[in-house]
Amino acid sequence: MPALSPDLNNRVALVTRGSRGIGRAIAVSLAAAGATVAVNYRQRESEAARVVSQIESAGGRAISVRADVSVADDVKLMIAEVESRLGVVDVLVNNAGAGTFCDIDTLTEVEFDRTLAVNLKSAFLCTQAVLPGMRARRWGRIVNLSSAAARGGGLVGVHYNASKAGLEGLTRG
Repeated sequence: MPALSPDLNNRVALVTRGSRGIGRAIAVSLAAAGATVAVNYRQRESEAARVVSQIESAGGRAISVRADVSVADDVKLMIAEVESRLGVVDVLVNNAGAGTFCDIDTLTEVEFDRTLAVNLKSAFLCTQAVLPGMRARRWGRIVNLSSAAARGGGLVGVHYNASKAGLEGLTRG
């Protein structure tokens, strides 16, 4: 019978916005499957440190790494730091997400742009940064977290729906 969870021993995983919520659960699960985990955060350093501590307490290895994954230079520095401290990224989980609840008539251009940058552009930037190495090693996994809002109306708003629909298009591409 096949194992229910993958064997990720000797693999390095990077989870964007891995400091809380779904990202935290993913980071802990990847560590339980044997991966060494890089926990990305933008502002919540103490929460990222708690995730690292939780992983280490369970016998795993992890680091936290700060970056705004919607900014190309931050992504480059983040990947360089992960690679220098842990090794090349084998598993990328694009979990970073943003979106404030608002209707289209009150949505600002700034919020629209920020939501697309965090939810879509960040996945593009992070994927672009790790994909060459994955191709060279002929092994890698990229997981993009989307939402049912990509395929229909959602409670958050049209900016969130559009960003998640774009993410699904990026994933299929």
